[in-house]
Amino acid sequence: MGLLSILRKLKSAPDQEVRILLLGLDNAGKTTLLKQLASEDISHITPTQGFNIKSVQSQGFKLNVWDIGGQRKIRPYWRNYFENTDILDGMNWVCKNVNAKKK
Repeated sequence: MGLLSILRKLKSAPDQEVRILLLGLDNAGKTTLLKQLASEDISHITPTQGFNIKSVQSQGFKLNVWDIGGQRKIRPYWRNYFENTDILDGMNWVCKNVNAKKK
């Protein structure tokens, strides 16, 4: 099920505020994806230290998108962000084929 399908299902819910969690390896493009979603400049992206949160209005929803850094030292803390998350972008983790061997 794609993100838009999930959002359409949630549209019938009284609360139209959705928390989305972006996880993936470092340098995979999570921050770039988030900045594009927020219609921000992507010409200068720096590695995320910790996390970024952006609120974006889309199709009648307030999307609170949490972009979590992907560095190895941060990964053990990912589980701390799962609570109260409506959509975990797990199936569509942002990864590049180049990083396939990275663990």
